[in-house]
Amino acid sequence: MAHEILLETGTNEVEILEFFLDDQSFGVNVAKIMQIADFEEGKFTPLPDQGEANMGVILWHDRTIPLINLNKVLKRQQRQQSERPIVLITRFNDTTNGFFISGVNRIHRLGWDDISPSNSLIENHSSNFTGSVNIDGREILLVDFEYLIAELFPETKMSHDLEHSNVHKGLERGDCKLVFAEDSVFIRKSVVKLLSQVGYSQVDAFENGQDAYNYLARLVKQAKSEGRDISDYVNLVLTDIEMPKMDGLTFCRRLKQDLGMSKTKVAIFSSLIDTQMIEKCKDVGADAYTTKPKISELVELIDGLLHV
Repeated sequence: MAHEILLETGTNEVEILEFFLDDQSFGVNVAKIMQIADFEEGKFTPLPDQGEANMGVILWHDRTIPLINLNKVLKRQQRQQSERPIVLITRFNDTTNGFFISGVNRIHRLGWDDISPSNSLIENHSSNFTGSVNIDGREILLVDFEYLIAELFPETKMSHDLEHSNVHKGLERGDCKLVFAEDSVFIRKSVVKLLSQVGYSQVDAFENGQDAYNYLARLVKQAKSEGRDISDYVNLVLTDIEMPKMDGLTFCRRLKQDLGMSKTKVAIFSSLIDTQMIEKCKDVGADAYTTKPKISELVELIDGLLHV
């Protein structure tokens, strides 16, 4: 698919599907979509006592998957019934779900720098969105599907077993300096908190790859002026892939090549990790990768990269 080509070389481009709830536009990365399907009543089975948001299950490719009413989970009042409702079949974080929506418009090819991060006002009231983009006068809100699924199904939330998160021999986590780029407020705060709990207390977190890149560029300049190695300022970079301004693949490629940080370890932590994405991570010089929400595996991965 086209989005695979765009992401493969770290070109800082993305394809966004614009869809509707009533007449309001929302967006999702095409990389998360398995299929856009018509809602078929015969394949739908309502389940009792699931709440309004979790409608029940639908049959998809000989398996049943949850069907989620996106209007309800976003706490929107549905003003009209769609004549031909659509189901977005999504795949991320090793889970497959269906989202009940009003309709779809088209796919937009954009640069991540065209996407604005969620402003502080939105963040203070909701973690449902990761950013927005203005296209032809329409403000398209990008839905944080990972957050919504974690809220609906708590078993998918990021957690870890401290008992099994043992420090590698000779590695003092508190001495390690990490830089973390992640656009989701929910995930960013959760990861920083969990890393702190296992001893990684020095984490500088940023809401997108561009801000993290600018910070590292300043550190590189400072290290050169002081005659020191960049490892005195940062030991590992952790990044998501989907982010406004600069995506994680572009961020990784640019810090390795443009900033000369080829020896700095980079780990990619993304809901999009699969066989194809692993190859793209390798192409841009990433040292390791793991999928959300497996925080215990992330801790072990970081430990392994820093234990030299």
